[in-house]
Amino acid sequence: MKKTLIFYKPGYVDLAIKLRDNYRANDHEEADIVSAEEHADIEYAEKMRYDEAVFIEDNGTVTFHDIVSGYTRSLPVTDVFYNGPKPDARKGITNRDALNILADAISDIGSWWCWHVGDDMLQLEFCDVLLYDETKAKEETHTTDVLAVRFYGHIFAVFLDDLNDKNWHERFRDDDSILYPVDTYNMAFDDKKEAESLLNDYKNRVPVKGFGGAEAVVTAKHILCAGCGEVGFIVGGDEIEIVGKKGKYTEEEIEPLSRKWWEYWKEYWRLTGTRDALPKDYACEVTIPLNKEDPQGSR
Repeated sequence: MKKTLIFYKPGYVDLAIKLRDNYRANDHEEADIVSAEEHADIEYAEKMRYDEAVFIEDNGTVTFHDIVSGYTRSLPVTDVFYNGPKPDARKGITNRDALNILADAISDIGSWWCWHVGDDMLQLEFCDVLLYDETKAKEETHTTDVLAVRFYGHIFAVFLDDLNDKNWHERFRDDDSILYPVDTYNMAFDDKKEAESLLNDYKNRVPVKGFGGAEAVVTAKHILCAGCGEVGFIVGGDEIEIVGKKGKYTEEEIEPLSRKWWEYWKEYWRLTGTRDALPKDYACEVTIPLNKEDPQGSR
């Protein structure tokens, strides 16, 4: 799935919104808009890890730019609209059990790896997630390497820290090598008391998007919060989506993939030291059974 950033000039915001919504409605949901008065260059789109950029020149013309290949072309605006039938509307994850399982799968040994904020989409990415990755070949490890949690509609984000560095969150966003391990099992969806407590646990608050104070936590439809050592976050919005290498996850998939990972983990330790040993998996190595001789009975 490609990520598209749409630049609009003053007076063309309605067209930009229409184009963005058209992209999202046609299975191209990583589409955002930005004012050309605020950012007007390809370098910004590249820095924010978009794959392509669309510049709205006027009501009838756009300039399309593929960031990877450098391909650029001026097109009629009608050429960049999808005209096929509109697929079903986005279905967010709301099941509390599925969200609790997901929080545990991320925070067991996982790390906060990246973040991105658009006009009405917020994305946090996490690595080393204990969900079974069915997209990998049999001879590969099967821990989910990277998983994105997205919020849509009335989004807000506040980052928390005990650092003496006002710009840590910007460097974190732009540097793939920075990881913040999530405090073990210290992540929660839709737990406003936990979020309010976390808000008071840190010295500094960095309002990133739509955060005017504790009221944002109270009024949000859905939230996610976690402590990650010296930093933390509280984010929220109207809908939650989970996205990985395979695409979007349904809430019905999360529990079976969690259970399958733990079955994989048991098999990993059962075969360790034998000729049939599975490829070394960091997540399995960190999650050591109480009895390596009998991993089946230890979890």
